[in-house]
Amino acid sequence: MKRVYAMLSIVALWTVMGIGPMADAAAPYKQIAVPAGAVIPVRLIDGISSDQNFAGQMFRGTLDAPVIIHGRTVFPSGTNAWVQLVRVESGGKVKGRSELQLQLASIDSGGLRYPVRSNVVSFRGSSQGKKTAKSAGIGAAVGGGLGALFGGGRGAAVGAGLGAGTGVATRAIEGSKPAFVPPERVVSFRLTAPIHRAG
Repeated sequence: MKRVYAMLSIVALWTVMGIGPMADAAAPYKQIAVPAGAVIPVRLIDGISSDQNFAGQMFRGTLDAPVIIHGRTVFPSGTNAWVQLVRVESGGKVKGRSELQLQLASIDSGGLRYPVRSNVVSFRGSSQGKKTAKSAGIGAAVGGGLGALFGGGRGAAVGAGLGAGTGVATRAIEGSKPAFVPPERVVSFRLTAPIHRAG
């Protein structure tokens, strides 16, 4: 019985002095925050294309550099990350450019997934507008030549129509190139809200 009282006295003494297991359990929960405005570079694992993918899809990536706050590594380089395709625009065949808009969605670390809010990064496909206009001009010139062969007058009008048709056909075939972000591309996202992680 005396031994039981002695043990209880030791536990009570630990509690008063702020040491031991009971004090550890009562210790405040520590967090470390990655502030808004921090830039996080992500190396994509998957390729993303405006003519094959759709808004809402998630794509794999890894952190291309560690996230360090006050000399402490919050997320090491190589940490898994998820990038979301938030908007897709497919360029028209006659005009316009294809566009992809990406946003960093989350980071996986220590068996947990940390939601992320970041800016939107856009990628645009190249336009074929100048090449298309040139091709249309060539089509009109060809048509005019055919009109001359037909003897002018009504033949010239027919030839011009053929030329215009050739130009339009060329334009419809070429259009604009799809926007594409290849695998291994590093995309830098800026946080619009802090990330809180257990310290």
